[in-house]
Amino acid sequence: MPQVVTLALQALAATEAIREVLVIHTSPSYPRIGEAVARLDTAFAADERLAPWRDCYRRIAIAGRDGPVPDLLSPDDFAATLAALYGAVRDAKQAGFRVHLNVSGGRKLMALCGTTAAQLLFDEGDRLWYLQSSRALVAGRDLFAADPADVTMIPIPLMRWSPAPPILTGIALAGDPVAALTWQQERLAAARRRFLEHDLTPAEREVAVLAVRTGDTASEIAARLHKSPRTVAHQLEVIYQKLRLFLEVRDDVRVDRHTLIAEFAGMMPPDDGYPRPRLERGGS
Repeated sequence: MPQVVTLALQALAATEAIREVLVIHTSPSYPRIGEAVARLDTAFAADERLAPWRDCYRRIAIAGRDGPVPDLLSPDDFAATLAALYGAVRDAKQAGFRVHLNVSGGRKLMALCGTTAAQLLFDEGDRLWYLQSSRALVAGRDLFAADPADVTMIPIPLMRWSPAPPILTGIALAGDPVAALTWQQERLAAARRRFLEHDLTPAEREVAVLAVRTGDTASEIAARLHKSPRTVAHQLEVIYQKLRLFLEVRDDVRVDRHTLIAEFAGMMPPDDGYPRPRLERGGS
C-alpha cells in the first residue's frame, strides 16, 4: 500500500498542485495493514521527498457499526467502506477541492466502493485512477520511481448523472451513499412522473397508463377504451416519439411498447382486474 500512495503522488504532482493527501484504509490492527500504515507514516515524517506534503497528509481508518473494519468480508464491511469513501469525497468537494481518487492496491471491493463514490459525486474536473507500475519497481519496494516511465496512471472514465456538478445538487445533502442513491432514484422517478403528467396529453396518458398496466396491443387497448384501433395506434406512435425525446434514444434504436413498459412498469403496479404486462414481441 505505501507504494500505491507515493507513486501516485509522484505521478500526479508532476502536473497538479497537491493540497491534501488522504489515505483510507482498513483497521491497522490487521498486521499487514498496520505495517503498511506505519511505513507510510514514517516516510511522510522523515523522507524529504515527501516533505512538500508532510503537513497535508492524513489517514482515515474505516469503522463500521461494530467498530474498526479489519477486512472486507461482509455486507456491513462493504457498507462501512462505501460510507467512508463517499464521506471523504463529499467533504473534499464541499471544501472546493479537485479530487484524484486512486483505487489501486486494496481489495477489489474497496475499488468498487471508490468507483461508486466517484460516480455519485465527481464532476468534470475530478479523476478516478488505477495505478500500474513495473514489476521491478514493485519488487524493489522503493516509494518513488527513478524512472517515471515505470509508473502509469490509467484514467477510469465515468458517466455524469447531471449537467450540474453533483455537489451543487441535493445529492450533497445526503448523509451517506445509500441516501444519495435514494435521492437519485427519486429524482429519476420525478422526471418520469413529469413526462406522464406534462409531456403527454390526457388522452395519450390514458393510453400509456393502460399499455403499461396491461401490456395490451393497440387493438386491445382500443377495445377497452371503445376507441378506433387506428386512433389508439396513432396515439401510441406519438407517445413513443415523445418517449424517444425524453430518453434521448438514438435514431437507429426502436422505441415501442416494450420500452414504455420497461420505463414505467415500476411506477404503476397493475390495477386489480388487470393482468400483468405481457412482453411478447409483436403488436404496437
